[in-house]
Amino acid sequence: MPLPSFVAVTKSLLEIDHCFVCLPNPVEADALAVRGLTCAGQPLRRTDQGTAAQILFFENAYLELIWIEDRQAAVRYGMQTGIDFLARAQQQASPFGIALRQTPDAVDRPSDLLPSNATLNRSQTFLNFAADNLASRVEPLCFIIPDAVSLLSLLDRTSLLHQQLIRHPAGMQRLTSTRITIAAVASREPCSDSVNLLQREGIAEVFYGKAPLLELSFDHQRQGQTLDLSGLGLPLVLRY
Repeated sequence: MPLPSFVAVTKSLLEIDHCFVCLPNPVEADALAVRGLTCAGQPLRRTDQGTAAQILFFENAYLELIWIEDRQAAVRYGMQTGIDFLARAQQQASPFGIALRQTPDAVDRPSDLLPSNATLNRSQTFLNFAADNLASRVEPLCFIIPDAVSLLSLLDRTSLLHQQLIRHPAGMQRLTSTRITIAAVASREPCSDSVNLLQREGIAEVFYGKAPLLELSFDHQRQGQTLDLSGLGLPLVLRY
């Protein structure tokens, strides 16, 4: 069942920079490679979070597949920041995260575009979270990143390595639509401003369903292909 949505009357000044999926077990690069997906070398390890991740880059976004390597570090990080990767990896909370960046033509920010308790400054080097979304266990984690750490700033299209990273044998290139299913609960709490923002700005479709699921579509599905990664333990479907 779709959540109540708002019609976006103007082009959004925000877009998806990257998505993440928290997993109960590691995913091997070879298992992704046989399915036509290219990973970015060795897993990315964040010792402060107690996590590791496989990274998949595309032309305009990237995807992180995250699992827990150090349970104690993950618990400490959750207590310090409120970001509980351990609960998300164990599917005791939504396993998904959506990071937004400003679009290249976004110069001035209308005051009503962001959640009321979020802040944004182009010089910031930290993530911006809305408190009600951070506290929710059923919603995907939604946050806004500064330009300095967005994919558009970090990806060097003249680099041979970077060119190789965004080439996938399956032929996926540009993320063109995102659909998120939130596991339905007995008493549905109102969605946070952050999730409403995704809907209102046409950034992602959000639905209620039996289980969490992230569906990413590439290149307007011009090949007519679907890659269901549930066999790897990922609540993830790629359409291209």
